[in-house]
Amino acid sequence: MDILLFPPVAFIISLLFVMGLSALLSPLSAKPDRVPGSAKHKAYGCGEEVPSEKAIPDYQVFFPFAIFFTLLHVAGLMLATWGFNPLSSGLGLVIGYAAAVIVILAILFVG
Repeated sequence: MDILLFPPVAFIISLLFVMGLSALLSPLSAKPDRVPGSAKHKAYGCGEEVPSEKAIPDYQVFFPFAIFFTLLHVAGLMLATWGFNPLSSGLGLVIGYAAAVIVILAILFVG
């Protein structure tokens, strides 16, 4: 009986149960109306006319902030975990890493 507690077996049993329950209850579900001009066949659920123009997103403002966010969080993680064993690596490495992050951020935002 312990085999039933094995995650893949429990998942397969649960999946088969849900599939069987769905097959039994599907005749009770509501059937959609097949009216060609109904709002169901339009792009928006309430029947509002939506222009077919494609939106062209502009990520030029997003990427510098995404890189800024990533750099600062990685730098914070590196500097925070350095404190667990400060004697294993020299203080020069930490200062060099912090300086590299500052230079990268300056290049990113200043020029």
